Amino acid sequence: MSEHNFTDTTRRLGAASLDLLSDHAELFALELQEQKNHSSQQLIWLGLSAACGFMLFLLLNGLLIVLFWHAYQHLLLLVMSAFYAGLGLLCIWRVKSAQRNAQAPFSATLQELKRTKEQFLP
Repeated sequence: MSEHNFTDTTRRLGAASLDLLSDHAELFALELQEQKNHSSQQLIWLGLSAACGFMLFLLLNGLLIVLFWHAYQHLLLLVMSAFYAGLGLLCIWRVKSAQRNAQAPFSATLQELKRTKEQFLP
């Protein structure tokens, strides 16, 4: 009878472990899919923004050059260069800020694994 209880206990422990492993795998797969969707959406918007920004950049530069070239040749080039350098630095700062504030990928999976480990280990 003791052997029968041991076998049942072992079987239940194995089933519980498999269920736990299955839950962790599902959570990982879900987070991986969310990360994929988020990344692809961000890339699409980034591409569209870059295309629109580049067209605006070309048109505005052409307009400025046509309007002010005869009166302010050198000053126009200096001001435009300084403006675009400042704008580029602002963009770099924004990207770095977004990277610092971004949530770590798979944080829910890591937290769940940590909780599981704390439950099993004294």
